[in-house]
Amino acid sequence: MVAVGDSAEVELIYSSTKGHGGPFNKSATVTCNDNDRGNFQLALKGKSYENPDSLTPLTLSAGAVTWDQQTRSKEAKLVVKNVSKSALKMHLISQPYGYLKISLPDADIKPGKEKEIKVKIDSSVKDVEFKKSFTFEVNDSTGTRYTVPTILAKPVIMPQIQSAPVVAPHDTTTKTNK
Repeated sequence: MVAVGDSAEVELIYSSTKGHGGPFNKSATVTCNDNDRGNFQLALKGKSYENPDSLTPLTLSAGAVTWDQQTRSKEAKLVVKNVSKSALKMHLISQPYGYLKISLPDADIKPGKEKEIKVKIDSSVKDVEFKKSFTFEVNDSTGTRYTVPTILAKPVIMPQIQSAPVVAPHDTTTKTNK
């Protein structure tokens, strides 16, 4: 519920399955009880890629940033390489506030050179799993944007295996008292 005159962040997540890269158009309906506004549609349009190392003007070393329970406190690094003929600068467009600390390179990335994006889960996050993303834009002529999924994997709980009690072998020799 959002109060009159207030605003709220809405998260839309699009996940493509393996083998289904390419353009997409998705929408979501926002239900609104404002008589002047009524219900309305939010549109999500883009292109998903299976191979982040084939993008332009930047390539990415991975298609997502992932952690598990053992690595959640560690900083993840995503290498970006400028495959264009111009120096490029990145700036952050959106991020899941309160979840991630993202550090983009300050300086331009020269053609053919690489830089690192550093991503860390905020220490205040108590979730045992999440699927979020962040988006950055490049200062090329088209303002190319990259959205990078970030995933904290749920811990895998292995079932307890009950083992049969160990029974000592029986002594089958008979002793006689003389």
